[in-house]
Amino acid sequence: MPKLTSNTSGNFRTYGIKTAEAERRYTGLYRVIVVLLILLVVAAAVWGVKRFLDSRASAARPEPGREQPDNDIPASTFADIRDSADHNETSAAIQEYRSRDPNATDPLLDMQEFEQQRIKQQRKLYDSALQAFNERKFEQSRTILRDMLSAMESSDALYDAAASLLGRASMNIYRSGIDAETNVAYTVKSGDTLSRLAVDYNTTVSAIKKANSMTSDNLRIGQKLQIPQSVWSIVIRRSDNRLILYTNNNLFKIYKIYPGSAIGDACLGSFKIFSKQKDPVWSVDGQKFPAGSPGNIIGPRWMSLKGTGANANAAGTAIHGTNRSGEPDSTPGAPGYFRMSNEDAKELYDLVPCETSVEIKR
Repeated sequence: MPKLTSNTSGNFRTYGIKTAEAERRYTGLYRVIVVLLILLVVAAAVWGVKRFLDSRASAARPEPGREQPDNDIPASTFADIRDSADHNETSAAIQEYRSRDPNATDPLLDMQEFEQQRIKQQRKLYDSALQAFNERKFEQSRTILRDMLSAMESSDALYDAAASLLGRASMNIYRSGIDAETNVAYTVKSGDTLSRLAVDYNTTVSAIKKANSMTSDNLRIGQKLQIPQSVWSIVIRRSDNRLILYTNNNLFKIYKIYPGSAIGDACLGSFKIFSKQKDPVWSVDGQKFPAGSPGNIIGPRWMSLKGTGANANAAGTAIHGTNRSGEPDSTPGAPGYFRMSNEDAKELYDLVPCETSVEIKR
């Protein structure tokens, strides 16, 4: 008799086999979906980080016209950069300064920033020199201004103010009679006169009197004097019409000059002060004009210049005052040689003796 069998268990077994296979398929699909989700999250995170970094770099980059950080430039850096005539050296110095701001990427904006900082540094130096001057610390003021002016150009906004203040500081020190740069102590002996002392020490009678606050030419034996014993030298810059006066190779004072129509392009090179005259008479076409008369164009002081060395055969020229109400005529082609204001011409006349070297440059 055939054995009866139920297919129930077989059906269960068949169902169970199919279920396991389906679970394996579903598990593989889940894994693929999970991997894709992870990759999507990672990609989104990378994009977000990149977007964040780009926004920070954009915010840090300086915009045109935005005021730059107030970073001070040391005075030594300022002087070194301005003294350099080589563009490459200047660029290197600027690049060194740029290293303070790692986000500065625009060369034009960086040059503007550097110029702003240079002007700020000039103002700080000038204010320090002015404060020292007002406190009667003239030597301190002079030291600051010398360093400042050596690194400036005459086109700079503060140049004339700094030059004027330097001249006032230098003259205050000079008139004090205790300037170690220009004066030596001397005790008057029998037979001494101011004229003889001026010759012996290569100075002028006026300079000795000013250094000792003297109102007369009289001397007494045993009198203590401060004798100016400077080696003066002059540089005339025709490029910006400045006369620069040095004492013992140190910057002393800067004057404005006004070249007249008698100055030719060939008037360059080495000269010396050959002669000096107070209240000179001016002659033209055989007619003489005494000092102070309207026709006397050279004013109250005259210092003739003669070429030296290789320039010995150069045409003579002169430094002098003016008859234009004390101030030189700045009109192109005005008459004269190297004209100065009458006040400046008198001061220079009293400071420098004959034989003082004069270098005329373009």
